[in-house]
Amino acid sequence: MLRRLLVVASIALAAACGNDPANPFDRFVTSRPPSADAVLLFVSGSWTDVPGAPRELLALNADGSKLEQLTACGQSAQPCDFIQAAPSPDRNRLVAVRTTPDAAAGASALYFMDLSRAVETIIFPNRKVLRADYSPDSTFVIFSAVAPQTSQEDLYYSQPNGKAEQNLTDSITVSERNPRIDPFARTVVFERNDESGVSRIYLYTSTPLTSGPATGPALPGTPYAVGADADPVFSPNGQSVAFTRLTGTGNGGLGTWDLLTSKADGVSKPVVIATGPLYRGAPDWGSRGILFVETDAAASRSQLVLVQPDGSGRTVLRTEDARSRMGSPRWLPGS
Repeated sequence: MLRRLLVVASIALAAACGNDPANPFDRFVTSRPPSADAVLLFVSGSWTDVPGAPRELLALNADGSKLEQLTACGQSAQPCDFIQAAPSPDRNRLVAVRTTPDAAAGASALYFMDLSRAVETIIFPNRKVLRADYSPDSTFVIFSAVAPQTSQEDLYYSQPNGKAEQNLTDSITVSERNPRIDPFARTVVFERNDESGVSRIYLYTSTPLTSGPATGPALPGTPYAVGADADPVFSPNGQSVAFTRLTGTGNGGLGTWDLLTSKADGVSKPVVIATGPLYRGAPDWGSRGILFVETDAAASRSQLVLVQPDGSGRTVLRTEDARSRMGSPRWLPGS
């Protein structure tokens, strides 16, 4: 059981910290922690007017003002491009999935960063990591990565420094991706793409939370077909999930995606809370509501949107040119 694994891992981490006081970081970078006013993180290339620039890690306060640039690795001698970041409970440390501007398609790696000390280390240098989450008790991370010698994605556990790594799913014919840890560090919700070709939302280890409609046409360049469910996240009380569902293959190749919520019981019917012919990216659910990025390819416009769990109270916190590739919003702990 995951809960048993997490208990054992916490003990192992405590022992490791007691026996090895060395700093796990090995490279200095230009970074700073979010201010006390900041409530959310996201990635974007909007720090410059150059279209398609590498994305940095940015922060905003509650009303969408006071933009803060937290990193500057896109401007360094070895530039990087942030894909996604997951903050630790102390707001200063995080795990980040990053690539480089000249990398092969799909190439990405997992980094452990301390923004307050401006240091970082790559956790798994020879692994294609796609998405990661930091546990709410700060003792472990869960991430999805391509399993060695396969094209399938599995879910992995490790301590934040990369030690005690374990493959949690080890599947051959299915892919598991985009995990999110529940608020109590007891279980995980994730996508599972099985032999039917439709991605559905599952609760660890194998409880389906969505059934998904019949398979439609594939969205080119992605593992998704119309009807696929993706990007799940728990509600703050751990009793519900929010996720996206692919509804069409248009919108400039991004696809059109609805945002839905459902009870995490495997029985309740999902409720659509945002719909229309736009791309809606991975949501994050906090005490202030549900965050997501919405993109209109025809208008070349992306918006960072906040809605309440019933779909009401829509508020646009930020608008950018779609070429900045704004995405992956996350509430900061304590926000």
